[in-house]
Amino acid sequence: MSALRVVDSNTLSVSGPQKKPEWENGWSENLASFIAGGDVESLIPKYVKRNRPMRLEGQYVQPEDAEFENSFLSVLHTYVFQKYFTPATEIFEFGSGTGINLIELANLFPEKTLHGLDWVESSKGILEKLSPKFGGRIRGHIFDMFSPESTVPIPPGSAVFTAGALEQLGTQFEAFLNFMIQCRPAICVHLEPVYELYDDNLLFDYVATRFSLARNWLRGFLPRLHDLQSQDAIEILKVKRTLGSFFHDGYSILAWRPKGADLSK
Repeated sequence: MSALRVVDSNTLSVSGPQKKPEWENGWSENLASFIAGGDVESLIPKYVKRNRPMRLEGQYVQPEDAEFENSFLSVLHTYVFQKYFTPATEIFEFGSGTGINLIELANLFPEKTLHGLDWVESSKGILEKLSPKFGGRIRGHIFDMFSPESTVPIPPGSAVFTAGALEQLGTQFEAFLNFMIQCRPAICVHLEPVYELYDDNLLFDYVATRFSLARNWLRGFLPRLHDLQSQDAIEILKVKRTLGSFFHDGYSILAWRPKGADLSK
């Protein structure tokens, strides 16, 4: 009931282009903390909560470890990165934020060039501070997923990754999706809330759908991928719910690739 009370409180912030100044300020705080101490933990986004109930297979569970969510994400990332990104020539994370995921990628793939793309300067600033620690292999770029125009080439054989970034597009994902299809990366993997995986007949999922609607989070993306697959434009490789946080399942795996992408590398 506590989750529903929050959803019904009309106090939740709503995603969209108007949120850009808030993201600039938020990543600026992480950048200042990182400059001050150089501690990687200072790059953990402040919205990641500790010691809260989690969602697992239709039930709420209370982890014994206050850091369980971060530990789970580390395991999930390792699985996803090794399974899908091992053959990739370069890896591009869109909505890279504090660069925390790029650090994991850099440690796992010391031979690969990594790109972090975000729409605010503070995110790029973090990556510029991080890059020397990894031999200059992490490169930051400005990129607006609402208006995807980029001079950053995505070479054949590259991988694309998002985590909690597509969610911010709500129903305004078409331009970014078209951009991805045109770029033809070898693989696209998203760890995101997938609205269509919820069952509104279940109270447990109803809470998540209400929360997603209140936040204006990603909706319609999976059906659009199915449409494109029926047109033989893409191939969907995996759709799977995993562990969720208190309000929703934000770590579902969605993997796909454009047809005709270079998979030989």
